[in-house]
Amino acid sequence: MKRDLHITSADTRQKAAYRKDSVTRMNDKVKAENFYQDNGDKIKLNWFCYEYANNLYSAIKSSQKLAPYVTSHKPAQIADFCLYFAKRMRRSLYLKQTGTNKNIEINAQYVYEYNPKSSRKQAQTLIEAAQTAWEETTIPCSVCPSRCLLEPFELAPMFDTLAKTGWPT
Repeated sequence: MKRDLHITSADTRQKAAYRKDSVTRMNDKVKAENFYQDNGDKIKLNWFCYEYANNLYSAIKSSQKLAPYVTSHKPAQIADFCLYFAKRMRRSLYLKQTGTNKNIEINAQYVYEYNPKSSRKQAQTLIEAAQTAWEETTIPCSVCPSRCLLEPFELAPMFDTLAKTGWPT
């Protein structure tokens, strides 16, 4: 069944806002180079995880509930946790893509793997931040032309674009 696609001015404004937002929200506390070892790893799934890790970092830093966590951890430690969590999310994304799972699973297990001494309350609050980051990362996907979640194993030229534009990778 073929559907007519009508692009409205609202769609155009939303895409422009997405492009502007993607530059300003990417504070790059988790470096892009952590998501690839060579050119073969520069795939859209890894790009999505890179964006997710940076959104998770922002969600943690802006959460009032996580203020004690933020003050007791250095920025590099928080970034390292976000990197670990985002890489663990790849499995969940893969299981959904292959039909093994119906939904994406944001699992407290990832928190405990990274820090077995996390309290239940802290783990739950980190999961809430992870869910917020998930929403902030996936909502723009509906208008993003990259289609990272639909074509996860395609090469992502965005990694190379970062380096060409002088963005620290």
